Amino acid sequence: MAQTEIAKSESNIFTYKKSASVLLIARDFEKCLEVCKEVLRLRRLGNLEDKNGSTTENENLSLKLSQYEETEHLIVILIQAFAELERWEEVLPYITDYYQGIENVSAYVLKLCLLLHARVREYSICSAIYNIWMRANAQSWSDQEDISMLVDVYIKHVLIPTGKASEVEGFLRSTQLDEASQQKLLSAYEEVIQKSRALGSSVEDEEKEKKKVSQHNSQAFLG
Repeated sequence: MAQTEIAKSESNIFTYKKSASVLLIARDFEKCLEVCKEVLRLRRLGNLEDKNGSTTENENLSLKLSQYEETEHLIVILIQAFAELERWEEVLPYITDYYQGIENVSAYVLKLCLLLHARVREYSICSAIYNIWMRANAQSWSDQEDISMLVDVYIKHVLIPTGKASEVEGFLRSTQLDEASQQKLLSAYEEVIQKSRALGSSVEDEEKEKKKVSQHNSQAFLG
């Protein structure tokens, strides 16, 4: 890429990045999407150029961190714009393509994807992207708070709405969270878990009673 084009791209990125937030606040979601996609396109081109650049290791690390933060900020705005336009089904393909796999997104971006698909009751998609990300990152991710955040979101917006509150304890034991974090989340959902178990026991008792009545009626009829 020519140096003049690189400079132009960086200038455009700076300008567009500011306007994307303004457009979101102004509720011009179509234009906001257009701007976000253009900035992310330019950022991707910039990243490709950086790989062939002559920056020092420290300069490159600082640049990558800055670009990572800028990219995440734009991705968050893009997801919000898609959601406002009720075009939620376009989010995951775009995110997956941009990051070259859902396992490469940040914990916060994954959280937004989970919330978005849970809102439209696409729970199977929630489970799929959660499991893919956790398999790739749970053991190596340095921030336990990120993992705890995602586990919490999954419990609250996937397990409980799908009637699996009674499975929360076992689910927590299967995560990479430490004992204290598991207990904290377990305590937060203890009431819901107990209600689910009580309801399950009540349903089981009703089924047993129905079976007894049915057997009694059959015996009376035959006898």
